[in-house]
Amino acid sequence: MRVWRGTIVAAILAPLAACSGGVEPTLALTPTPTPSPTLAPTATPRTGLLLNEPESFDGYTLFSPGHGNYARLIDHQGNLTHTWPFGRRLARLLDNGNVLSIGNLEIDPDGNIVWEYRYPQHHDLLKLPNGNVLLLSNDYLSREEAVSLGANPDSLGPCPRTRGARVVEARPTGPDSADIVWEWSVFDHLIQDFDPEKPNYGVVADHPERIDLNYGPAEAGCRDDGGARWLHANALDYNAELDQIMITVRHFSEIWVIDHSANAEEAAGSAGGNAGKGGDLLYRWGNPRAYRAGTPADQRLFFPHAAHWIPEGAPGAGNVLIFNNGAEYPGFERGYSSVDEIALPNDGYNYRLGAGFAYGPNETAWTYAADPPESFYAYKESGAQRLPNGNTLIADGPGARIFEVTREGKTVWEFAHAMRYPEDTVYRAYRYPPDHPGLRGLDLTPRRTAYMDAVAGKPLARAVFDLYVEDGALVYAKERCGQIDIADRFFLHIVPERAEDLSESQQEFGFDNLDFDFFSRGALFDGKCAAVVPLPDYPIASIRAGQFSPSGELWSAEFEFP
Repeated sequence: MRVWRGTIVAAILAPLAACSGGVEPTLALTPTPTPSPTLAPTATPRTGLLLNEPESFDGYTLFSPGHGNYARLIDHQGNLTHTWPFGRRLARLLDNGNVLSIGNLEIDPDGNIVWEYRYPQHHDLLKLPNGNVLLLSNDYLSREEAVSLGANPDSLGPCPRTRGARVVEARPTGPDSADIVWEWSVFDHLIQDFDPEKPNYGVVADHPERIDLNYGPAEAGCRDDGGARWLHANALDYNAELDQIMITVRHFSEIWVIDHSANAEEAAGSAGGNAGKGGDLLYRWGNPRAYRAGTPADQRLFFPHAAHWIPEGAPGAGNVLIFNNGAEYPGFERGYSSVDEIALPNDGYNYRLGAGFAYGPNETAWTYAADPPESFYAYKESGAQRLPNGNTLIADGPGARIFEVTREGKTVWEFAHAMRYPEDTVYRAYRYPPDHPGLRGLDLTPRRTAYMDAVAGKPLARAVFDLYVEDGALVYAKERCGQIDIADRFFLHIVPERAEDLSESQQEFGFDNLDFDFFSRGALFDGKCAAVVPLPDYPIASIRAGQFSPSGELWSAEFEFP
């Protein structure tokens, strides 16, 4: 017999409420819950919505914390409205309501992984108009291979490998498979002037379309994987009109443009494609020192992130927006961050070289910097997005905040992510208008609304948190939240009446594991916090619920039916 899940949970949780002065008990509680500890009140963190002015662009903002395993969607009032588990660092909303996330994952609104392609991937990926996925990967040369191609051993430092970049187009063929239909590697487009007896030898300044194998100070050191910190490409973008790809290359302090119209064979050479240059660079900007066409005074980018073409429908469409972090190696730090917009010197599918054989422009079309500039310094991660009303949304990575500025630089919206770890970040953020097709099938009821609906009734249980049932979901709620609550993790085990209601993977354990943390299911507002967990709709035999903290278990209880 199918039983309404809200009725079941109410019956299950009623005993605990009675133990703390709530609803009259109807069933015995076994075992007795661990007594709630006395927690000293702590100051409410500066989190959640901090500013919302009328000039801001209304919509929903998607972000993935740097130390988390989920993507969060918040409304314009800062309320959590949806969560996709498994999202990491970066998530892009698709028109079908799924998100595309780091790890080559596509995740549906219910948290199911509908596509997972196990291919080495680094920092970014996006869905192309043809349905394929463009992803950024790494490429490696051993120390011996790099030297054989003309690398100066001194420029490699002590690292056993040199890490380059590879761009891959993958066509999904199943839930865990894909065919690689196009790829580009930086190692096919090198130049060096160190050893005339080795390949790729030439005058670096005469070949801005190629990448100097020996650019980049050796003091950058080695990564954990043994690769020299040479390029560190961190972002991709695609221009469908030009059929071109933009790559943000952090350690060169540049952005590059390559030709996607060149076929797979041409992409490894220097001829073919719309621009006629195969896979050689069509354009580069930010640091002409990298191709011997300028001095440090000519440098415009400093370890940038997330460069992309501004899309149609937004002011500045066709220009490029770049988060200019302001960091670099010792001696080249700028010491503050900016968001820079530039107009590209297009000449059909190619780009014009400026005076001194360096690519323009010399000036930005628009720049945002704080006043004073040094008061905003996001030295790593981060990104920006031009909104349809002309404002710009900015993700301050290390500051774990998202804010929106007008063309004049006025801040009109600001949200601070509740940091679970001191090193937590907001890698990037995207604002979507309310009519975006990816939002249509989502339940966008804010967690705050669910909380207010739930607390309008009586709590079903009281412990460290109050527990409610509202519309088939379990609501954890607390009137006063401190940092310990934000850092906590909760467990929720649902034991069905019939084992066959469980998935095969869970049948050996005998319960559905709905464990969650505050960040994946919770919201913080007005000094309160709440988490909402939908319950399965099969007949339930018992529930085990509890809360953990960094210092250990705070409380737990098991509720059983006869």
